[in-house]
Amino acid sequence: MPEMTSVEKSPAQKRRLVRRVFDVLDARYDGTSWDATRRVPDPLDDVVRTILSQNTTDENRDRAFASLREACPSWEEVLETDLRTLKRLIRVAGLVQTKAPAIRNFLKWLDTERGVLDLSFLSDLDTDEGIALLVQHKGIGLKTAYIVLAFACGKDLCAVDTHVHRILTRLALIGPTCGREKAHEELRPLIPRGKARVFHMNLIDFGKDLCTARNPGCLDCPLRRSCAFVKTLPK
Repeated sequence: MPEMTSVEKSPAQKRRLVRRVFDVLDARYDGTSWDATRRVPDPLDDVVRTILSQNTTDENRDRAFASLREACPSWEEVLETDLRTLKRLIRVAGLVQTKAPAIRNFLKWLDTERGVLDLSFLSDLDTDEGIALLVQHKGIGLKTAYIVLAFACGKDLCAVDTHVHRILTRLALIGPTCGREKAHEELRPLIPRGKARVFHMNLIDFGKDLCTARNPGCLDCPLRRSCAFVKTLPK
């Protein structure tokens, strides 16, 4: 794989490029239509699902979540479950030594802080306030906070996962040494208002479809002319 070089762009150039990327990918993957008809998840369900999703597949995440909720239909029952049993219930998701305590500790905090295991109040908070509230907890980083707030609470945020980070780097929207946490901060002001959640979904589809980690489909890419990575490829 060719080594990427940093191509410095002004904020205005980056905003124009993000607008173009959004338009091209939305025409291809139709994230706007999907977003208009999607099911809005419960925020607490989404927190737990996203913790379970870390470093595993969507299939394993869903299997772990189903196993947990089948054994414990309410979050109160999950809170009362001993840690050993909790680890067993979610073991298919892996990393149970960190995921089980993260889930349990978050539920304990919520019960103590609010007196009820319900995160619907997040929708009423300012976006940055909601982010700060979530990331204070071990096991919940910016990606998890952005996903929960965007998809369960209607906030205008684009989480940066592996696919999104790879695409942003190849387009030189972030530098080659920019980590995922920093990428959230750099990307957020570049996205047109009201488009962040759809942008996230379209980028993920693009990352799975064409802009893959290995053997990306650069010859068929609709963003080829805007891509810094393509310019590094052999002629």
